[in-house]
Amino acid sequence: MRVLWFTNSPCNYGTGNCYNGGGWMTALQEGITTSNIFSEEKIDLGISFVMNNQPKKVEQDEVVYYPVPLAAKSKKDKILDAIHPNDVHRDEVLWSHYISHFKRVINDFQPDVIEIFGSELYMGLASFATDRPCVLHIQGLLSQYIHIFLPPGVSRMKYILKDGLAKAWGNWQFLNYWNRSAYREKSIFRNVNHVIGRTDWDRRIMTILNPRAQYHYGGEILRAEFYDKQNRRIPQKLTIVSTISLPPYKGYDLLLKIAKILKDEVKIDFEWNVYGNVNPRLAESLTRIKHEQVNVKLCGVASATQLRDAILGATVYVHPSYTENSPNSICEAQILGVPVVATNVGGTNSLIEEGKSGLLFPATDPYIGAAHILRLYRDMEANITIGNNARTIALLRHDKRTIVNQLIQTYKEVIQNDRKTV
Repeated sequence: MRVLWFTNSPCNYGTGNCYNGGGWMTALQEGITTSNIFSEEKIDLGISFVMNNQPKKVEQDEVVYYPVPLAAKSKKDKILDAIHPNDVHRDEVLWSHYISHFKRVINDFQPDVIEIFGSELYMGLASFATDRPCVLHIQGLLSQYIHIFLPPGVSRMKYILKDGLAKAWGNWQFLNYWNRSAYREKSIFRNVNHVIGRTDWDRRIMTILNPRAQYHYGGEILRAEFYDKQNRRIPQKLTIVSTISLPPYKGYDLLLKIAKILKDEVKIDFEWNVYGNVNPRLAESLTRIKHEQVNVKLCGVASATQLRDAILGATVYVHPSYTENSPNSICEAQILGVPVVATNVGGTNSLIEEGKSGLLFPATDPYIGAAHILRLYRDMEANITIGNNARTIALLRHDKRTIVNQLIQTYKEVIQNDRKTV
């Protein structure tokens, strides 16, 4: 079977990309390209992604890669963007660039089926470039995220001015870009007949975005470093680990509020290590809490091994986001047997069964978040039991053989369904 991916990550191309989704994509690529281990089906894989200054086609380790150049707007279009900031159609001037490149890729590879990973960026436009069978693999959902992009207490103006006047223009344009991206995402969803999802949340949202699309369940393979059985090193001191990225809806402000409660009201000794690409300026301005003052350490972007070891040495993993689908950071903590405290938003309750495989709390209630952390620190039996339950569930959810076979079966169903509708 010839399968062509359109991805937001270069996967194993060149040096690869293991941050911001690249890690699980690489893991899935390795599972699919060695599918003969799990299945009788042999997969010939092509992968297309956006990257400038690359050849049009590269064959590497039996995978064909198709880098596509990034489109750039003219000065005229940038001026029109500023004149019409609320016009969600403004990015359509770029669509023809991507569609023409995607057509070239499809015509060259001649796939039996196309899988598009993510609706957030331009790769979803591949569905407009062909009549071949396509399935869109849901990652995030901008159409929902945009309603909570700015967390409680943050106005548009506060976000625009968060980095000072020098960067206000760029921040304003970024907010406008999000509106245009949500419009593009809805257009992409309306143009596909099949989607792959993995939570009750994304399944329900699809009944609105495209009620005629067929929904297929598809699990995700985690990074290899997290699968092997590792012994936890539960510290005597309360040690918390979180991974957070740049968008304000990731809940860094909520994290600071919980940390302040633990330090100033509970008066407990703890450390909170935060990994990822975090810009603390907006959240610390909003909460008036400096991370250094509440035992929070910003550790930067870590490798998979570094992050695994940090989680294994933690009392608890905390995920404070205001909206999510199925964050792999939660899944990675679970598969290591570390209990998770997370906000009950989006699809997190498809990953966590309250009280059994983790603890959930409202995104507007830092006190409950703090109370959950304290419970898992003070009741070590519950800590270990919940961690072990989570690992058992995660090992089944992220079983490589099952995921590869599910995906191959989905490809066959998409191809067969397409034949019936032609």
